[in-house]
Amino acid sequence: MARLSLNWNIKKLVISICDRLENRFDAFVVIEGNRGLGKSTLAFQLMKKVKQEMKNRGVEGYKFSPRRDLLYARDEVIKFFHDRRRSAVGDEFVLAGFSRDFYVEGQKDLIKIISTNRDHNNFFIGCIPHFKALDVQLKSLTSMRITVVRRGLAIIQTPNKTIYSTDIWDEQLNQKIEAGWIKNGIQRPHYSKLTTFRGWLKFSKLSEKQEAIYQKIKDEKRQIIAKEKGLEDVDETDPTTKVYNLLIKGDIKNTAMLEGMAVAHGIKVENLRNRLRRKLKDEHKDTRINEYYYDDKVKVKIHKEKKQNEITALIQKAREGMQ
Repeated sequence: MARLSLNWNIKKLVISICDRLENRFDAFVVIEGNRGLGKSTLAFQLMKKVKQEMKNRGVEGYKFSPRRDLLYARDEVIKFFHDRRRSAVGDEFVLAGFSRDFYVEGQKDLIKIISTNRDHNNFFIGCIPHFKALDVQLKSLTSMRITVVRRGLAIIQTPNKTIYSTDIWDEQLNQKIEAGWIKNGIQRPHYSKLTTFRGWLKFSKLSEKQEAIYQKIKDEKRQIIAKEKGLEDVDETDPTTKVYNLLIKGDIKNTAMLEGMAVAHGIKVENLRNRLRRKLKDEHKDTRINEYYYDDKVKVKIHKEKKQNEITALIQKAREGMQ
């Protein structure tokens, strides 16, 4: 159950992370929250202060360079976990750890490498809009969940120590608790009621100079990834545009994947569908969204090939009968 109200600050959080690293565990932290609340700001502060604390303790490694250690692509994250005593931030980690993407080979590789290299003592922060959208196996590997509820204020959550239950984040019960707040119209939820609650964290802004440097590097990195995907001329800040481009390229497999993307970006599923239909209509394309699903295209292709094979077999049989 939740502990009594605890007030954390950055120093206390940094000491907790460094203690874990010194005990030969990795520190896999997820920071969640809506866009603009300061997830990246908090991640940057933690990286810099963990680096200094480990240096003060005489521990080598954990140097953090935003240009090198701000990661977006899944391959970058996989490469990171091969190393030892490194620090990195997976900005927009949903791109690498998306829950509906599990059966993609790269996703299985990511989970495997994080699981098998937990003794490499790496410090990793994944920034994501909603923890719910993260792959279930990545959730089980998460050592701390920091939920930014408003700018400068977050709640610390850690998994429950269970023997029989696989739901270490107690998601079913905590969802019921949250549903009660919504039903009763509570504006300031009692987060301490959550069974995974461990305390409050207040954090400050970066300096204007730090913010400008960090934002510049983020923009540059995003442009590189966008260019690799052929999206360099679109507005990458618009989630509908991102999903639309994936849809028409055939990168969205099925309805489940589309729904997961809606959750990840904090958009209602039907709202996202309507936006996509409008974009398709504006481009004079077929507005039936399922016509673009990769899985459905494969099924249609297989069905056509099967029919063609059956017709070919019948023609061959007829010819043999005429001889």
